[in-house]
Parts: sequence; structure tokens; C-alpha cells
Amino acid sequence: MFKFNLNALKHYCHPHYVTNIILSLCYFVLKKTPHVCSALFDDCEMEMREWELLTFFGCVLVAKHRKQNSTSDYIGTVFMFTKIISVVMFFRQSPVYALVYALLAILHLVCLPEPTYSGPESIVYFRGQSLEDEVVRGDKRVTWLVEFYAPWSPPCVKFAPTFSELSHKYHLDNLRFGKVDVSRYPQVAEKFNIDHSSWSKQLPTMIVFQNGKEKIRRPVCEGKKAFKFALNEENVIREMQLNDIYLQCKKNPLPKKRGKNQLEENGKAKAE
Repeated sequence: MFKFNLNALKHYCHPHYVTNIILSLCYFVLKKTPHVCSALFDDCEMEMREWELLTFFGCVLVAKHRKQNSTSDYIGTVFMFTKIISVVMFFRQSPVYALVYALLAILHLVCLPEPTYSGPESIVYFRGQSLEDEVVRGDKRVTWLVEFYAPWSPPCVKFAPTFSELSHKYHLDNLRFGKVDVSRYPQVAEKFNIDHSSWSKQLPTMIVFQNGKEKIRRPVCEGKKAFKFALNEENVIREMQLNDIYLQCKKNPLPKKRGKNQLEENGKAKAE
């Protein structure tokens, strides 16, 4: 079951989703608006073929529903298939109608893209060698969850908001989150045996580092073959053992650094 909250509701009130709803329902609204329908179509009643297409569409959505990783993915699938069905139905009425509708859908995609995540995050963006300096050879008391991503990869783009939210929710002084763009630093991907090619099934890859060494990796790989991994929040928390790691780090916090003034005061106290 998908869970909605107030923040999610505000997110889906974005013009991208509102106009998507309008486009998705456009054909059916025009068909059921009396004067408009009579001006555009020969018949204002839904034909048997159209009901068959809708039935097929419903079956596809039921099948897709089981495979979607998030609400956003499912809603995106609904919009995509609804617009495809609308193009087919408009084409049955007139190729010109189908062309105009397709152009509107493309214009919508270009001018009103899906909104990106703009909430809080606690992420370190590594540049090449800095990952090894900070994570592998750095403070061994700090546990790192690092995402290896590419900005051209659709799964990476879709997963970005989830990773940002997790970084904000689980961040501690000794539990930190990082990202590295493997399209800019391919040598880093090769160092950690991650396929960064355009047909790669390993992006994004997440690795938990403890004591400077790799502990958990998802997706799991055998050679260049990556086993399927669902990129949703619940699955990432479970598979990367985030709750257990968080509690462990919470129980063993890093000692707070003493300020210069405090050290001077302690020195004076000992002298007296």
C-alpha cells in the first residue's frame, strides 16, 4: 500500500501533476461535454473499441502496480499509459487531433518537467580521490553510506529524493552520507568495480563503509551482472541495515571537540 501525507499532497499539487491530470482526462472530458463533443466528434458515446482499450489499460496498470517502487513511479506510469491511450483514441477520430494532442504532451514534458527534490539533505559530494581520502583512509570511527550515481541515469534521478531524505533523517557525526558522480570520475567506479557504462544495471550503487572497508553493497553483483534491487525507502533501510547502524552509532558518539577557550580554562584550573 502507498502512504500519503500532507507533504506528499503538496508535492502532487505541483503544476506538473495538475496539467498531467488535465491531459490524461482531456479525451473523456471532450467526449462528455455536449456542445464541444458534437463539434469535434461524430458520436458522443464511447465506442466498444474504446472500452476495450480502457479495459486493457486497467489490466496493464494492475500488473505494473506490483512492480512499482514508489507512489511517484506508479503515478508516472498512470499518466504515461493514459496519454498513450488518449493518442490512440484521438487518432481514431482524426490524425490531426492525435498530432495536436501529442504536441501538447511533448510541450508539457519540456515546459513543466517533474519537480525535483528541494528539501533538506546532509550529503557530502565527493570529487575523485577525495572519496578514498575521506571514507577509506579517513576517520575509522565514521560509518559512511555512499551512493555511486550518474545524472543521465533515470533510476539515479528518481532515487535522488529518497537518498536526500534518508541522509537528513539518519545523519550523525559518525554516520555520514556521500555521493560521487561516476560519469565525471569513472576511475572511482572502476576502483570499486561498478559498471558505469550507458547500459549499466548497477546504477545507482550504494555501499556501506565501516572502518574504511566495504560492508554492504546494493545491488549485489556477480561480475557485471547486477541482481535487481527495489529503490524505495523501506527496502533501502532494510537492506542497508540503516536502523541497526544508526542505533550503533548513536550509542557510540564521537567525543565533542573542545574549544580553544575551554582548553585555556582547563589549563588555568590545573595551574592553580
